[in-house]
Amino acid sequence: MRNLFILLILSLGIHLSAQVAINTDGTSPAGSAMLDVKSTTKGLLAPRMTSAQRLAIPSPVAGLLVFDNSTGTYWYYNGSIWNNLTPAVNAVWSITGNTFIDSSLNFIGTIDNKPLRFRINNTWAGELNPSTSNVFLGRNAGQSNTSGNSNVAIGEQSLSANSTGGYNSAIGFNSLGFNTTGNDNTASGAYALYHNTTGIENTAMGRNALFALTTGSSNSATGKDALLATTTGDANTANGYRTMFSNITGGYNVATGYQSLYSNISGINNVGIGSMTLYSNTTGASNTAIGTQSLNNNISGNNNVAVGSSALLFNLGDNNTAVGFAASPHNQTGTNNTSIGYQSFFDNLHGSNNLAAGYRALSDNTEGSFNTAVGNEAMKSNQSGTDNVAVGQNALYGNVTGSYNIAIGRYSGTHPGTPAIFNTISIGNDGYLNAYQNQVFIGNLNTQYIGGKVTWSTFSDARIKSNVKEDVKGLDFITRLRPVTYLIDNKAITLITGNTETPDYSGKSENESVRYTGFIAQDVEQAAKDSGYEFSGYSAPKNQWGLYTLSYEQFVVPLVKAVQELNAANLSQQQFIEQQKIELAELKSRLEKLENR
Repeated sequence: MRNLFILLILSLGIHLSAQVAINTDGTSPAGSAMLDVKSTTKGLLAPRMTSAQRLAIPSPVAGLLVFDNSTGTYWYYNGSIWNNLTPAVNAVWSITGNTFIDSSLNFIGTIDNKPLRFRINNTWAGELNPSTSNVFLGRNAGQSNTSGNSNVAIGEQSLSANSTGGYNSAIGFNSLGFNTTGNDNTASGAYALYHNTTGIENTAMGRNALFALTTGSSNSATGKDALLATTTGDANTANGYRTMFSNITGGYNVATGYQSLYSNISGINNVGIGSMTLYSNTTGASNTAIGTQSLNNNISGNNNVAVGSSALLFNLGDNNTAVGFAASPHNQTGTNNTSIGYQSFFDNLHGSNNLAAGYRALSDNTEGSFNTAVGNEAMKSNQSGTDNVAVGQNALYGNVTGSYNIAIGRYSGTHPGTPAIFNTISIGNDGYLNAYQNQVFIGNLNTQYIGGKVTWSTFSDARIKSNVKEDVKGLDFITRLRPVTYLIDNKAITLITGNTETPDYSGKSENESVRYTGFIAQDVEQAAKDSGYEFSGYSAPKNQWGLYTLSYEQFVVPLVKAVQELNAANLSQQQFIEQQKIELAELKSRLEKLENR
């Protein structure tokens, strides 16, 4: 038997020495191997047995290797227990991918209550901590955390300096990178809330959002570079690319839209909604801007409200309100103005205390103040006139520099040829515009009746009258007057005044068919001149657009004088008769005495 074994070894080319090589090519064993088996057609077969047989091996030596038929795997003994050398299919994770995963059984992690940590190049790359509820993933993410809990940091250097801060979420490269004790912060984006140390309750979403914040709290920034420079400001809300980009200490601001409140530094309580709203504001406070570029150039103006694209675009003043597209866009130093409507108060630069409501109302105003214009294009042409009131479409449209005028009604007001008149009142006079100062016009060319329950009263207090004279003409003036009846030609009026007619309506020209009783103003003027009487009952036109007018109530005075003159004449005649009676009685008495002799 022994000779047979030797013969077998020799036939197989086995070299017997301190090292053993089993091969067919006669090569020597490798220098580091006690047994070197080489073949290209056959394998190495380990002892095969069932699990029961394996476990029954008496006093197995460490390193003992067997193939377990029951499990179909190789097992080795480590000196204390058997270990599965080739576990069942997919029982271990491969670095090149896995198949046949059973999610109910297979996982990466621990089976005890210990943190699961990650490393890259043997340096900290994150941790899942069941005790602190922290989730860190990324090189140096959360690496300095000591007792902070319930934090989430995903991204290289995110929350890398945090020690005790809790309930923070940092997603992005260097997000919340300097936070140490700040709580309840949320940062999403590279460098978001990068410099925050102790600030709390901040939210930053976007690259560099709230980048410089250190101790400020309760801020919300959404968009790249939003609230980038803010350091200590509190309670700001910025939504959009570079919104509140320059803000440092300003607080309680709201900015929504591309570069809204871009230049604000320390202004507080501002609201900007829309692209580039309040863009230049630095220290202005309590402003509200809604609409693209509204309050765009405001720097230090306070308490302004702009609603509409380009509303109060160039404003520098305080306490202005503009509502509508391009409402008061050029206002600079004007204050306390209110403009409502498309391009209302459009050209104003320095005028203050104005109210414009309506399409292009007061649109040409530049310096005028204390004006009120309500209605489409009301006081449109006014530039520097002050203390005017216009209510109605195109009311006081032609006024440019005039002041203290009042116009109520569509197209009512002053004549375009007299843009600088003062102190007029125009009510419903769209067909006959006021062309001279200190006049009151009521009604248009088609007005047929003006009246009320009581009579018109005029100041007549002796205390306010001076240089009183009793030079009223009576019969000499009255007897020269020519009473007539007549019809009114409205077209002739518009031809003289240059005004336009009132739009047609039912009954518009009824007053042209009414036969009126009265005087001709030119006749009255001539009668006054001929009698040497300075009569105030007629008014000659002050310019080419005016008409002669009469004040019929003033005819009462010369009529009274005429009656007095008649009474005086009658009294003188009666006195003459009485005197004649006395004289006749005396003559009769004398005659009787002569006869009695």
